[in-house]
Amino acid sequence: MTKILLVGAGGYAHVYLDFLLDNGNDDIVLEGVVEKYIDNCPRKDDLLSNGIPVYSDMEAFYENHSADLAIICTPTFLHSEQSIYALSKGSYVLCEKPVAPTVRGAEAMLEAEKKYNRWIAIGYQWSYSDAIQAFKKDVISGVLGKPVSFKTAVSWPRNLDYYNRGVGWAGKVQKDGVLILDSIASNACAHYIHNMFFVLGHEMDTSLEAAEVDAVLLRANNIENFDTCSLNIVTSDGTKNYFIASHAAEMKKGPIFEYTFEKAKVIFEDEGEREIKAVFADGREKSYGNPFADVLKKLKDCIYAVNNSTVPICTVKTAIPHTKLINRLYEEFEVSNFPEDIVCFSEEEKRVFVNGLYEKMYKAYDKGEMLNF
Repeated sequence: MTKILLVGAGGYAHVYLDFLLDNGNDDIVLEGVVEKYIDNCPRKDDLLSNGIPVYSDMEAFYENHSADLAIICTPTFLHSEQSIYALSKGSYVLCEKPVAPTVRGAEAMLEAEKKYNRWIAIGYQWSYSDAIQAFKKDVISGVLGKPVSFKTAVSWPRNLDYYNRGVGWAGKVQKDGVLILDSIASNACAHYIHNMFFVLGHEMDTSLEAAEVDAVLLRANNIENFDTCSLNIVTSDGTKNYFIASHAAEMKKGPIFEYTFEKAKVIFEDEGEREIKAVFADGREKSYGNPFADVLKKLKDCIYAVNNSTVPICTVKTAIPHTKLINRLYEEFEVSNFPEDIVCFSEEEKRVFVNGLYEKMYKAYDKGEMLNF
C-alpha cells in the first residue's frame, strides 16, 4: 500500500485530491492533508467523512504518520523547504512546477536528494505524457534530424481573482524579503518553456540550458512582475527557441508550438484532437498523440517509481534549466508597463486586457519577432 501526503489542498491541488479521494484503488491511501486554510477546500467534508486527518503544518503530520510519497502543491516559494523536509522524513516527493523560485533553492533540493537518497519529481505533466516521450525518443534517435528552431505561443487571460489568490504572492517579485519571481513564465506557462528545453535534452531525463537570452517583459496588471513576455533563447546546442505568452490579451489561445528540424516540422495546435504531429519533408506524417491525455500520469508514474525502486523521468536536475532562465530574466532584464492608452478593463470579466495585443502576439509568433510597444 502506498501512503500519500498531500501538502496544500487549494488551487491546482484539487486535481490530486479528486483522484486520491475517488480513484477506488485500495493500494493507494491518502494518509493525510496539510492545509492551513482547509475551510476553503471544496472537499473538506469528504476528507472529514473519510476520516482523513488534516494538519496545519507538515511537522504535525509526520509526528503522527509516515508517507511513502509527499505531494507538494503549495506556493512556489515553499517548494524547496517543504520538499527537503519531506525527504528528511523518509518520503519521496512529487513537487508541483516550477522547482523553486531561485537556483539556490533548486540546488538545495539537488543536495537533499543525494543526502537522503530519495528523489524529488517535478510536476511538468507534459514530460510524463506518452506523446511527449514518444516525440523525444525520435528526437534523440535522429528520426527528425537536427533541431533548428522551436517556437511556442500561449494566450491565457487571467482576471483579478487570479492575482488576488492565496496569501499575497501572485505576481510578486518578492514578499517579506523572500524572492517569489511569480510571472507568466515562471508559473502558469512554465510548462511550455520547460518543454522546449526537455525535448532538446540528450537523454530522456535531461534538459538543455539557455546559453543566450533576450527578453521583452511587460505588464498590464497592477503587479510587481510581468504578465506578458517574448523571449529569444539559444540553448547550449545552438537551437533557437522563441516563446511568447500573455495573461493580458483579449482572447484565449494555446499553447501552440512549431518545432523545426532538418527533416521535419513538428506542430501542436490546442484544438480538435490536440495531437502532436510531425510533417516530414517528403510529405509523410506521424502523430505522437495528445500531451494532455492524462494529466495525472505524473502521479501514477511517481507511485510506480516508489513501489519499484525506479526514478521518475522529470526530477530536479531535469527541471532546473527553467529555474536558471527565470533567474536570468530577473537579473538581466527590466519589466516595462504597457502604454496606458491601450490598457483596458472588462467589468464583466473583472480583468485587465491590452487592446490589440492578441493580434499582435500571434503576428509576432508567425514571424518569430519580439513584442514592441
